[in-house]
Amino acid sequence: KEDRGHKVFVDSTRAGGATVIAAYSPRVRPGVPVSFPVRWDDLEQISPADFTVHTALQQLPDDDPWSALMSRPQHLSAELIADGHAIPVARVQAMHEGKRRARARRR
Repeated sequence: KEDRGHKVFVDSTRAGGATVIAAYSPRVRPGVPVSFPVRWDDLEQISPADFTVHTALQQLPDDDPWSALMSRPQHLSAELIADGHAIPVARVQAMHEGKRRARARRR
């Protein structure tokens, strides 16, 4: 892990119950809550039901509550972006096979 430096490894072949949630994305849950970034200080006064597809737009702050916590954007070289578009077919097939097995286990 030390060799990574400030890099993040994104494993596109994770299967099973692994999920990734993007900020401001609707969730498949009763009430259709929206993933919403909030300040630590606000956690005790809010609940997930406060942020739904019907209320999220009105709740948007003027500034991003996470902006002070994030590092500056990084420039990605064209070569790195091109490499990211070339996921080997065998890995994609393995990823989908894992999803099929997970679905079969749930049935």
